Amino acid sequence: MKRHIKYITGLAVITSMLAAGCKKDFFNRPPESSVTVGNYYKTTSQVQAATNGLYGSPWFGWNNKVGWAITELSSGNGFTYSSDVNAFITWSAPNANPEILAAWDSPFTVIAQCNGLIANMPATISGVSQATVNNALGEAHLMRAVAYFYLVRVFGNVPIVENPLDDIKNFQTVPTNPISDVYKLMVKDLQFAEANCSANTASTGHGDSGSASAMLAKVYLYMQDYVNAQKEAEKVINSGEFALLPTYENLFQTAFNNNKESILAMQWISNGGYDYGNSIQASWAYNSTITGTGDGYSVFGPTIDLQNAFKAEGGDTIRRHATIMIPGSYYPDLDAASGGYRFPANGSAQNENAAAKKYVVGTPADNGGKSAAQAAGNNTYIMRYSDVLLIEAEAILGQSAGIQPGTGIPLTASTSDAKALTAINAVRARVGVPALTSFTYSQLLLERRLEFALEQDYWFDLCRIDGYKPAGSATSPSSHPTAISIISQQERGTYSTTADNNPVIYSNKLTPTDADFFFPVPVSESAIDPNLIKAPVPYKFNN
Repeated sequence: MKRHIKYITGLAVITSMLAAGCKKDFFNRPPESSVTVGNYYKTTSQVQAATNGLYGSPWFGWNNKVGWAITELSSGNGFTYSSDVNAFITWSAPNANPEILAAWDSPFTVIAQCNGLIANMPATISGVSQATVNNALGEAHLMRAVAYFYLVRVFGNVPIVENPLDDIKNFQTVPTNPISDVYKLMVKDLQFAEANCSANTASTGHGDSGSASAMLAKVYLYMQDYVNAQKEAEKVINSGEFALLPTYENLFQTAFNNNKESILAMQWISNGGYDYGNSIQASWAYNSTITGTGDGYSVFGPTIDLQNAFKAEGGDTIRRHATIMIPGSYYPDLDAASGGYRFPANGSAQNENAAAKKYVVGTPADNGGKSAAQAAGNNTYIMRYSDVLLIEAEAILGQSAGIQPGTGIPLTASTSDAKALTAINAVRARVGVPALTSFTYSQLLLERRLEFALEQDYWFDLCRIDGYKPAGSATSPSSHPTAISIISQQERGTYSTTADNNPVIYSNKLTPTDADFFFPVPVSESAIDPNLIKAPVPYKFNN
């Protein structure tokens, strides 16, 4: 699907998405429904339903493979021999790689749908409260910002598209815009969402005002605007809307979708087919006994380095057990009808002597019927409350260390601030690791790695630790000395076999270059629009 087609169909009548229901090909062609904006938006339920599609199917391309390929393989959390994604381990995926296209295509499809709703939703609708209309527009701005947050962290400079009509006649000459402008757009969108979305409705699976505040805190953190990151994080903390789920492992079970800790998530269903369900289990589950649906391809193995990271943090057995299977691990929530599942003594996904557990949810019977082949019904987190707490801790650390935007925080920088300790220790207490009386930035990064391992986050942490880079791309890299040093020390090798009493590690350590921290624009896009691989052009904001 070519980018200009997505931009134009984003302006097509958004309501025909609702009329089309679960048609898989909606996002690949202009809608054919006769429904128009003028005769559709009549009731509160119609306006509320207009945003349903912003959380599911358009995200499939990202969630299916490339999201975890970039974030877990590139970061050193995962290993695979699978030829479709193993180039991400060495940061060598070419611009013709189909998954590079998916990383571009999927968020831009979300943006197109958001733009269509923003452009076509009437400012006022007779019989519908203004708060309902404002909330729908707020959700569209929220999810547009989220989509751009993924794009800017993967590609650097990308095109800003607020009104696709501007590009209909010149889609072959649209330039990219600087990273700084993309962040400016995200802040504007999230501020709009914060002001217009309803409060205390995230449990419905839709983003709300608190979701916008949380995302804004994270965006400010990446910009190293620590004052505003702390301010937004504390809005969320003080609101009381969200809280840590008492049992960490419950976070990743289908029955706990849209729980108290879930701030924003991709929403999946098991009965809509491949494009509408969560396909991560199909790829990651160790075998079909776990899934009960014939898939479970075990294409992902948690690296020795990630396994060692859990061991280094006092064992951290609660998070480790919920994140990765090691020989002998027992899971009563998997294959429950047969008494649960125990990972075999010789179990080894991709020769890593371990396998993924997080986002592996079991058979249809384990999930109340909400899983199917290639399509489980468990959500994929975009953000959860523990992230807000760790943002609070990091924002305070950044301020106490006097760090300015563009300058990385030294790994040895530390704080014993009471608020920061309360935040980080809440995350640690939930999983039974000892409370800290002070912490360094290095300890905070480890905490984030273990808390969000296999949740499509760690690579982005590595990319940002050398400071906010308001310019840069794969062809014009910025400097990442600290991240390169950390990555170069990771053990990305494999084991000989678990059958050995003393398995041998076939060590493999890799060192990226500065150019490896952004991925190339898909060649199918740059061939249509050569400006996508040229220097970015400042974006002209309307206000």
